[in-house]
Amino acid sequence: MTAPFQLLGQWISAAHAANTNGQFDAAAGLCKQALKVAPNLPEAWYNLAIAHRGLGRKSEALDALKKTGTLTRDSADAQNSIGLAFLELAAYPEAKRYFERAIALAPGYAFPHSNLGKLLERQKRYKEAEVSFKTAIRLQPDLAPAYANLCGILNAQKQYAAAEAAGRKAIELAADTPLAWSNLSSSLIGRKRFADAETACRQAIALARETPEAWGNLGQALAEQFRLDEAEAAYTTALALDPGMASLHSGMAKVLLEKGAAAQAAGELRQALAKDANDPDLLSHQLFCLNYLPDSTPAEMTAIARQYGDAIRANIAPFDTWQCPAEPERKLRIGMLSGDLRRHPVGYLLRGPLREIGKPDFEIFAYSNFPIEDDLSGELRQLCTGWSNVSEKSDAELARQIHDDRIDILLDLSGHTDYSRLAVFARKPAPVQVTWLGYFATTGVREIDWKIGDPWVAPDDEAGHFTEKLWRLPDSCFCFAPPEGAPTVAALPSERNGHVTYGCFNNLAKVNDAVIATWSRILHADPTARLLLKAKQLGADELRAKLLARFAGHGIGPERLELEGAGSYAEYLATYARIDIALDPFPYTGGTTTAESLWMGVPVVTLQGDRFIAHQGESLMQAAGLSDMIATDADAYVQLALSTAADRQALAEMRAGLRARVASSPLFDAARYARNLEAAWRGMWAEWCARQA
Repeated sequence: MTAPFQLLGQWISAAHAANTNGQFDAAAGLCKQALKVAPNLPEAWYNLAIAHRGLGRKSEALDALKKTGTLTRDSADAQNSIGLAFLELAAYPEAKRYFERAIALAPGYAFPHSNLGKLLERQKRYKEAEVSFKTAIRLQPDLAPAYANLCGILNAQKQYAAAEAAGRKAIELAADTPLAWSNLSSSLIGRKRFADAETACRQAIALARETPEAWGNLGQALAEQFRLDEAEAAYTTALALDPGMASLHSGMAKVLLEKGAAAQAAGELRQALAKDANDPDLLSHQLFCLNYLPDSTPAEMTAIARQYGDAIRANIAPFDTWQCPAEPERKLRIGMLSGDLRRHPVGYLLRGPLREIGKPDFEIFAYSNFPIEDDLSGELRQLCTGWSNVSEKSDAELARQIHDDRIDILLDLSGHTDYSRLAVFARKPAPVQVTWLGYFATTGVREIDWKIGDPWVAPDDEAGHFTEKLWRLPDSCFCFAPPEGAPTVAALPSERNGHVTYGCFNNLAKVNDAVIATWSRILHADPTARLLLKAKQLGADELRAKLLARFAGHGIGPERLELEGAGSYAEYLATYARIDIALDPFPYTGGTTTAESLWMGVPVVTLQGDRFIAHQGESLMQAAGLSDMIATDADAYVQLALSTAADRQALAEMRAGLRARVASSPLFDAARYARNLEAAWRGMWAEWCARQA
């Protein structure tokens, strides 16, 4: 008969196998049996800890690991393994102690450095994690997992070129590593190489199908290629694998928002925030999404914005001194931070005013946060004293650069949109900080002093919607340059085809159920009228079918609708020749599309709102001298559209003179707008100087 101590090796091997196969009860029984014979056997305590973890007994698992650690104090390898087990239990202080103990025992041992990097990554201490991974690589240059993890940590810091290099090195060393392919795909997404990213994702999935991160990255890569049904399917698979991963719900929300399902997108974001209630990226995404929903309230959005501001302020020490002399009349250095200094509505809005800014009194420094620049970026660059692409700088690095550039007034031109850098503003790199173009509500960042608006988008009784103070420009807070290559205004299309054609060329996400119901009322009231909708989403068959079904629910057949995807800019402008009247969506009204419509001779019916973005149409109509195109409610909106269409002669006359009318209005007067903007900057600066005195 075999003595019990002679069976110890068999019991431990069997316990390890049971843990590996998820048979945690069996593993725990074997370990306890071994411990009766050898109470200080570290292998038994370690496997018992793994079994307890698998059974959800966190406290017992922690106790077993501590016992293992005590018994193996002189083994670097054991201390490293115990640290990993603590890491899996999210016991970060304990994990850190064991990794540091392993490093102290064996300074040249690469693995604990790499594992310490994993711990620091989970704590979002990215710079420290980067140092740990690089130390591991220095100690063991062929350590593929360290390169794969370094790729991930560089992605988190938006250093996508360096991340790609690390990912490719990991694959060179070990091509069968799913994490390396998955992290490489994130680098490629960051570098806007979406087809290459898709290939990397599919390689990761081929190596390990049950990898939610890879499926999530695939969803993002597909969404960026506008293959929305495939993207939704990828996110669905990822969420089935890990329903608790908040970033997957957030990615799904972006897909749903593109598909025009804003309410469903908001639901996904609520699920994401249930997992991580104070994640700044999730809060920012939720704020952006709520702008599309008619039943969201300004009070709700302001509360979330404040929560966001508190979240990004955590563990930040903002600047409180600046090399900016408090002299009210001196030349000012103005910084613009945005991801949209390119062919984007923000880029178009900047072009006219920047040409007119008084160079003796102001110097403009641009910080571009988009990795790729285009011809409009080049044009804007020529209008600036300095230009930096900052897309791969960390928030701390960028804040230091802006501070060292001695910027007096720093402008946020992104808010809660993609490629924004609001966490930089929380560090207060400039003494005066302002949010201007690019976003249409409060940022929630207390360190941003001012929000530039006008009397229509930010009336006195809505000041409580903002954490910033309001500076109202006397005209609209928007100014547009004439569209490049715009064709001449065409004759009224209803004169040649015998029926009125309404149109909307806004993002389909703005076309919510309330908008469809209102537009359907217009079409029912004029049975010969047509509605032409043009949006990038309508290039997809499945989205056209869904939109037709939504209108069918209101009794509007497909013969009344013309649905078109995006084309070239010239083709887009030419399409205005086919519509008589534009219909503004709500509450997320049009901006650039409204200005382009007016330039092309097409009047716009807009609805009075209750918040900044919902007032945007009012601001544009007021500046253009078209206040009679503002409806007070949905009933008035329907009647205004019908009455405008009914008087064909008046409509034709309006169309013929509309371009000249708006060209001479504040809406297209860049010089007038620049003077208003200069006065705002000077006034903000004078107030700061007075406070210093």
